[in-house]
Amino acid sequence: MPAVGPSCRAAFLPDLAKVGEMRQTARAFLRRCRVPEPTAEVVVLAVSELVTNAVVHGRGEVTLQITVSADVVRVSVTDHNPAPAVLKQAGPDGESGRGIRLVDAISDAWESSGKETWCEFRYANVAD
Repeated sequence: MPAVGPSCRAAFLPDLAKVGEMRQTARAFLRRCRVPEPTAEVVVLAVSELVTNAVVHGRGEVTLQITVSADVVRVSVTDHNPAPAVLKQAGPDGESGRGIRLVDAISDAWESSGKETWCEFRYANVAD
């Protein structure tokens, strides 16, 4: 088990305006933790998708937690909906249904147990 490093946590009521705010929060936190830019960009994309999913499909308060270790960034989003997030096949004209598929494609691992959906991103720790 890798050593756990710094963590960032935010809790908020469901509101689509929070998606952009959580992207900005994630970007600033990852920069402060010196996560390489290419990794940080895909993590921010995953934050956007998971927070949007929780706001649109979840119930109650949403919590975002980002944890950085020496070589892994873990993103966890929780809400009070007991139904797990699932991979869907969106139609060509569909306006939704691609978020979890995107997270699956860009992350090294992901899972949804119902109230929590998480994903992980491995990266090479580049020393200064």
